[in-house]
Amino acid sequence: MKEHRNLPKIVIYTTGGTIQCSKDALSGKVAPSLTGAQMLERLTALKDHFSMEIIEIFNMPGSDLTLEDGLTLAKSLRVTQMRDDIDGIVVLQGTDTMDEIPFFINVTVACRKPVVFTGSMKSTHDLYSDALGNVFGAATVACDPQSVGRGVLVYFNETIYSADDVNKYHSSRIDAFRSPLGPLGSIVEDRVRYYRSNEQKTVYGAERVDFRVPILKCYAGIEPDLFDYLAGSGSDGIVIEGYGTGNIPDYLSEPVRRAVEQGIYVIVTTRCVDGESYACYDYVGGGVQLERFGTIMSGELNAIKSRILLIAMMACGKSIEEIREAFS
Repeated sequence: MKEHRNLPKIVIYTTGGTIQCSKDALSGKVAPSLTGAQMLERLTALKDHFSMEIIEIFNMPGSDLTLEDGLTLAKSLRVTQMRDDIDGIVVLQGTDTMDEIPFFINVTVACRKPVVFTGSMKSTHDLYSDALGNVFGAATVACDPQSVGRGVLVYFNETIYSADDVNKYHSSRIDAFRSPLGPLGSIVEDRVRYYRSNEQKTVYGAERVDFRVPILKCYAGIEPDLFDYLAGSGSDGIVIEGYGTGNIPDYLSEPVRRAVEQGIYVIVTTRCVDGESYACYDYVGGGVQLERFGTIMSGELNAIKSRILLIAMMACGKSIEEIREAFS
């Protein structure tokens, strides 16, 4: 074993989630049971490979996390990023918002040191528990020089993803996370291997997130008054999860035009798992017409990530032209 002074040093933020839960042997139900320190204490293999500092910033399910919590985390990470005595940062959180909070951090925190999010799909005492493997792998990725400059990463099931495009595809399996662009890399025999390049994009130093930006998902026969309700209820922006390349029913076209004229940002995304939204179809409700109205096509960003990017840019007072350019 290496001398302690030679071990790579990581800061581990704990926020709660399944990784801090236990499964009851009799009922089979899962419930929160551990502090961050107690959970890490059980992962004894970490101590032989890393010098760890724990920051227990929250203790809540991933489903309870908000962008306000994300902002609290971002402010703490900005301070930790400036330290020269650490090699990397790991954030443990619940998986329900693993495709949101890491993306928020990626667009609001300049990552001088690697930041790797992980958690577990299975709880302590579960037969298929992935907690140790995920935390150990995330720490390994965070301390690897190849991870510098790549922005926020997400690590699960021996696989490395970018926070920009990772999504939760499965509700319960340990291979729940995927990206339509494929993984960035993986860990093979405890070695970090990257398959494609990426870098952190523009960072917006948001200090507030108190903007109202709901998401409206299109479906066959969507009620026409839903958009009017959102537009009239004080929304700063609205994200539409449209069909295909970014199309909506013809009867929603006019309400969208009115909303844009009122100064509401309208982002049009696709409800498809893969692909982009862009101005392709030139008919009433088609992307070409919507873009003429002044809506913004989201490109490769899905609805939840588009909402986060819009909020981060509004918080920094960016103009409509700057926002449109960022999405393009």
